[in-house]
Amino acid sequence: MRFSILLLIIITVLSLMPGQEFPETDVSFADKWVHWFMYGTWTVVVLWEDRKRKTAHPLGRTVLLLLFVAAWSGLMELAQAFLTTTRSGEWMDLWANVFGVICGWALFGGWSAARSRKA
Repeated sequence: MRFSILLLIIITVLSLMPGQEFPETDVSFADKWVHWFMYGTWTVVVLWEDRKRKTAHPLGRTVLLLLFVAAWSGLMELAQAFLTTTRSGEWMDLWANVFGVICGWALFGGWSAARSRKA
């Protein structure tokens, strides 16, 4: 779980640091792609580290982990809205975050299924 915690810290710091610290880009919806990538990556790592523990993996545990990552993304949007003066929480950012969680879950599920077929 060490890498998962490191990613949690990195995402939290990036979410709360002043917005002007980030470079401008001409890529459409670059901010949303970043949100999607961060939370998708974190989801894959959380699920991978949980699977690596070699314990039983009931669906309920996976759902709780996914809900935790999604809830953290919502907490970060609220923190941006109410605890910073240079950032703002946005519904579209939250949707990008949650879509990242869903895509990360799907990617991990596909990878796990392919790996178990090989074994």
